[in-house]
Amino acid sequence: MEVRIHNLLKERPAFRLAISDELFPSGSINGLVGSNGTGKTTLLHLLAGLDEDYTGTITYDGKQLNQAIRKQMTLVFQTPILLNRSVYANIEYPMKLRGIPRKQRMDYVETLLDQLAIGHLAKKNAKKLSGGESQKVALARGLSLRPSLLLLDEPFSAIDQDSIDTMMDCIAAYHQREGATVLLVSHDNDRVNKLCTHIITLG
Repeated sequence: MEVRIHNLLKERPAFRLAISDELFPSGSINGLVGSNGTGKTTLLHLLAGLDEDYTGTITYDGKQLNQAIRKQMTLVFQTPILLNRSVYANIEYPMKLRGIPRKQRMDYVETLLDQLAIGHLAKKNAKKLSGGESQKVALARGLSLRPSLLLLDEPFSAIDQDSIDTMMDCIAAYHQREGATVLLVSHDNDRVNKLCTHIITLG
């Protein structure tokens, strides 16, 4: 999915985010970097349609945001919001809501559990996971609907190196397999540079 921003302005007390023109080509992996308070998370919320209080335009494959486009995107929050049920059920839930057949759901959940090395957690209550485990489950759930636009807000924050490496490999593999457009917010410039092909600095 191609995303274009034109004359974007978002203002609130003591905050201003202005982007004159930016293009995220279809199938690109983009890193959003900048110091705290420059609007990285705000921009993800705008792109996801969670905040519509702005001026300017954001288009997706040349179209304004609509319900069909919303169904093609996923935002994975910095602090995962997981359901009080098993890890397996958390990952399966979005597919269940979309009416995806049970066999397809089972196969893809198993694939994601394997890719993120969390198969041993499948039956564990998601509310009892460590920070790194929660981030992996949140990413798996975000990938469950195979989004064309994947928005990631600090997915590597405060987790161990092995978990970071596993998540980076999973994101790269998903991008290569599905051709999705990825926008990644991170303070870790080394990992952004390693994973992303296009870097945008805010502030």
